[in-house]
Amino acid sequence: MKTAGKRLLTAIVAITLFSFLGCYTSSRVSNDNIADMYKTDLHTLHPEFTLLHINDSISELYFKINESELLYERKTLADSFAASVKIYCRVTLNYESPLVLDSASTVLNFQSATNNKKEFAVGTIPLKLNRGAKYLITIGTFDLMSKRKEISYIEANKSDYLGKQNFLVRDEASGHIFFSNTFDTNAKIAIQFFHPLTKIKVKFYRNKFPIAAPPFSADDYGSGQLVPDSTFTIIQRNGIFPIVLKAKGMYHLMADSNDISGITLYRFDDGYPDVTEAYQMIAPLRYISSNEEFEKLTTSKTPKQAVDNFWLTAAGGSKDRARELIKAYYNRIQDANRYFTSFEEGWKTDRGMIYLIFGVPNYIYRTSAGETWTYGEERNYMALTFTFVKLENPFTDNDYALQRSANYRNLWYNSVDLWREGRVY
Repeated sequence: MKTAGKRLLTAIVAITLFSFLGCYTSSRVSNDNIADMYKTDLHTLHPEFTLLHINDSISELYFKINESELLYERKTLADSFAASVKIYCRVTLNYESPLVLDSASTVLNFQSATNNKKEFAVGTIPLKLNRGAKYLITIGTFDLMSKRKEISYIEANKSDYLGKQNFLVRDEASGHIFFSNTFDTNAKIAIQFFHPLTKIKVKFYRNKFPIAAPPFSADDYGSGQLVPDSTFTIIQRNGIFPIVLKAKGMYHLMADSNDISGITLYRFDDGYPDVTEAYQMIAPLRYISSNEEFEKLTTSKTPKQAVDNFWLTAAGGSKDRARELIKAYYNRIQDANRYFTSFEEGWKTDRGMIYLIFGVPNYIYRTSAGETWTYGEERNYMALTFTFVKLENPFTDNDYALQRSANYRNLWYNSVDLWREGRVY
């Protein structure tokens, strides 16, 4: 995984933990409009979290805070700069449940000689999660100086003894935890599995998955039964299972070769989730190009010029307008990769397709069954609504299928035409 820019240090923080184990009522997450989650410009804090099941009653929430994103202040010129962040966790059974089963919080305090500290704070928060059940963890990250906040959600599955939340992924050389399972290089990875085990079976799948079909398509969507391109075994060495992601694709690691449960690692194009090369800009144009245009784009020996020409045509020859279109379109591609990556790149998914063409909806409501997106005013018959059903997928918990309808046909073509006429929907 690439680390860009300045040298970043990782600090393991000693934390003071306040845990409230009593049950009390609260609001239902399913009643909250979470559309702001997908508005990139609103996110000034980018905390990262991963969950590890320790035993039958306790799980640990690992966190990673970018200290440079916090507001540092000092009372006098003689004082050091100080920043504080609070992390609060609330455990419920699901998005619909108002009953809080456990909660915990911690406050992290930082000191710096300057107001621009370049370090990460990493630590854990223990949570009481009993085996045999599924839970929803709602996490609030609050910058106590600036009053900015970030809300995150983790779906905990403690009914699966071999699932991904029983593994921890680290950098083999440094030992640092990877908070994401997506990589853009042949990183050397160390896998920890917190039960006695001598070997892990790996199934490798090349990334040849098609992009999402239009919202009016009659094609059935499903994860399907995938056939691995190859299989191999990794042997435990000094308590870890080392693996190198040599080829681009999907690596599914299983503690039991007879059980599909496990953890999946993904290696995508260089720079992922960002679009950094001209050839990466061509495939997403399939949504708004004709068959003939796309054929020319994919066979061009000069991909950058081919992409530029496509957007110049859409912009009516205006270079300034073409640059604006490129920025808008590919920013959405990158955002879709960040939010909707499943077993394929985020822009290829159903939610990624809708996000790319229509942008961020005005309202998003999430339940255990899926998400509902609304463009326009709620309960207005003119509003546009898309419903995504959450799928059971052994490789990812971020797989959602659009409920397609022939009623979307005219709206889809009208929206695509806007892009082709040089206007952003």
